[in-house]
Amino acid sequence: MFGLFKSKKEPNRKEKTEKFLKSKGVKINYNLPHIESEEETTLRTPKEIAQRVTVLATTNMVAFNGMSGQEATEYLKKYNLWDYVTPDEKDFLANPTDEKKNQETWKCEGIWVLMWSLKIIDDLGFPSELCDLNNIPSDKYPIGQDKDPNDFINRITESRTKSEILDVNDLYYRIDWACVDARVNGHELNGLNAGVVYERHYTLNWLVNYMEQEWDDVSTDT
Repeated sequence: MFGLFKSKKEPNRKEKTEKFLKSKGVKINYNLPHIESEEETTLRTPKEIAQRVTVLATTNMVAFNGMSGQEATEYLKKYNLWDYVTPDEKDFLANPTDEKKNQETWKCEGIWVLMWSLKIIDDLGFPSELCDLNNIPSDKYPIGQDKDPNDFINRITESRTKSEILDVNDLYYRIDWACVDARVNGHELNGLNAGVVYERHYTLNWLVNYMEQEWDDVSTDT
């Protein structure tokens, strides 16, 4: 990813990330610590990731008015996926107000990151603009008309390596700091979308089991 982030193990992850951010003109806090090492990290399993992205894809349909909350609920129950829906998602589906829909549309970025982690997307792209889920082939997407989402889930047997995911987690950890710093100090962000950065950082923290937090409770400390 972005040239510097390859699948091989990078012993100096922090330094590699800082070098990349410098090339992009992103403000760097050299005092930010290293993230957890590969030895300290336990990734979500490919099956967990597949289940999570399937639920997100379904709630995303409601957010963009592709189906009603009731239809999504019935769909998830029909295919025995209701147990993977979080309390916040159940609350959304029970009462999908316009305000909640607006918040939920941002989860496109979570879907994008999870599909990348499952090797369905090759490159996340730089977080300067929103992702486009239409770039994901329909035959590789978790849900669709007359499609059993369990077929997608059962096909998933592997995800990207711990090294790859931690490389990108480290990147978004440091970019998110720059976004927060810009907001707090009233600075403009050149070439970054803070909302995209936050959602991707959030999803990456879930992927690496940051502080063993579940989806609704993930924190994005910087």
